[in-house]
Amino acid sequence: MSTPMTLDAAAVQALVAEVVRRILAAQAPTAATKPAAPSPQPAAAASETAMSIPDRVITLAHLERLPAAVREVVVDAKAVITPSAREHAKDAGISLVRGQPGGTTAVAARPFVIAQAACRGDASARTAAIARAVPSAQQLPASGLADVVAAIAAHASKDAARGVLLTGRPAVAVVLANRSASLRAVTARDAASLAAAAADTAANLLVVDPGQFTGGSLERICADFHRAASGPLPAELAATPPGCGCKTHAH
Repeated sequence: MSTPMTLDAAAVQALVAEVVRRILAAQAPTAATKPAAPSPQPAAAASETAMSIPDRVITLAHLERLPAAVREVVVDAKAVITPSAREHAKDAGISLVRGQPGGTTAVAARPFVIAQAACRGDASARTAAIARAVPSAQQLPASGLADVVAAIAAHASKDAARGVLLTGRPAVAVVLANRSASLRAVTARDAASLAAAAADTAANLLVVDPGQFTGGSLERICADFHRAASGPLPAELAATPPGCGCKTHAH
């Protein structure tokens, strides 16, 4: 039998304030007598961002103060979410994710794919180890490098999946992957550099030579990469490349 959750004075006060707000809203004038609403502001640049709210009671006021780009909010596992906050989150397309006991964040339902191509040896043991470290990860069949990259791009475009590609030709794989509009691939020779590159570019694909990573390190990188919230896309990558201004040839 679960222990009833107790709320402190601040939580009770927030709940009371929410009830009063809803009562006043029900007594407000109808839309026909309300003044015209202000013109909507231009939408923010499309970017997926996550934030956390540590309070024990999540109200409409919390969500209304969020930046326009936020699409995921992590709350305490036992937090009380008021009805108006849930309604606002649903209307605004914001996902409310509860943290797990002990302070760790629940794993988002984002798909994760594991692939291998053009490896110097059999990488099946490494892909299996990554699959154990990332629950519900999907392993793609081994194939040619171009075919595997195309399959990963399809998953990223359709399901917003992230993934890892094990290959003995990481430089070629990164160039090939970044030709796809749905992929942002990075590579590095060590865990710290790989994590930094992924964070700096809001990458969704790690390309690694498994021979350059010790046992356990690659698995931890993939698990952390899968759990990490998506940061905003750097302005340089979000901007549309300028067209060529030359007049000597056609495009």
